[in-house]
Amino acid sequence: AHLQNPENAKGYLRNLYPLLKRHYFWFRKTQWGDIKSYDREAFSTKEAYRWRGRSTTHVLTSGLDDYPRPQPPHPGELHTDLISWMGMMTRSMRRIAETIDESDDAKEFRGYETAIIRNIDDLHWSKKEQTYCDATVDDYEESVHVCHKGYISIFPFLTGLLPADSPRLGAILDSISDPEELWSPYGLRSLSKRDPNYQTGEDYWRSPVWMNINYLAVKALYDLARSHGLHQQRAIKLYTSLRSNLVDIVFKEWERTKFAWEQYNPETGEGQRTQHFTGWTSLVVKIMAMEDLGGGKRVRDEL
Repeated sequence: AHLQNPENAKGYLRNLYPLLKRHYFWFRKTQWGDIKSYDREAFSTKEAYRWRGRSTTHVLTSGLDDYPRPQPPHPGELHTDLISWMGMMTRSMRRIAETIDESDDAKEFRGYETAIIRNIDDLHWSKKEQTYCDATVDDYEESVHVCHKGYISIFPFLTGLLPADSPRLGAILDSISDPEELWSPYGLRSLSKRDPNYQTGEDYWRSPVWMNINYLAVKALYDLARSHGLHQQRAIKLYTSLRSNLVDIVFKEWERTKFAWEQYNPETGEGQRTQHFTGWTSLVVKIMAMEDLGGGKRVRDEL
């Protein structure tokens, strides 16, 4: 009803807006990261973020529980996924403010958004590793990158913060498409096959294919495929293949086990962990509904 009646939609957003602002600024206040204490060079001295509540082995607040992070934990850490989420959240707040004619707020959010996007490159891009990385502080109180290629290293792309002409896109697409890194016949692995932590320990976010992150990848590839530029044709190919692979594996495992699964094994495609998981794995339906860019190749419609 709100989509069909713009005025109702705006009224709904106006009611929600104060609560959304409170939540947004709570995140900015409680999850800030330290730039100044370690002489980090960045466009903005304020736009950096660190998940609170981590342990040596887990950052549960991130949702990517056991994904490899800097060791040992340090209060000077900066986290790639969190600044990316903040960028996505800021862009959403800016668009809402524009929609409900909160022009002063929209201008403020636009400034935050610009600073976050600039700082993602300044604070998290590793020229040596050619990927985005978490940062920490070494024994000499110097800021250093800690790089583990996987979902976190492509988060600025997943959250739609890299423009189609970004000089970082080629390296990001290389990681996504490399079978020895993220690409598998069943979707994108959560951690590069080359990483020494691959399939170690709890192995929750250290190899499995997750439908929620893969959905973000499909959406990001689709947006890139619709943009004219250097990477358009490559994005079309990756989008088409990844979309087909994800739908196929969910369907085949549903047909075999009669369950949708929490995650999928990147080596065998078998569903694992929680069964009858119709949370984010149901995103496969949205993936099926997305536009076909593969020249008419059929994607399953049996689900």
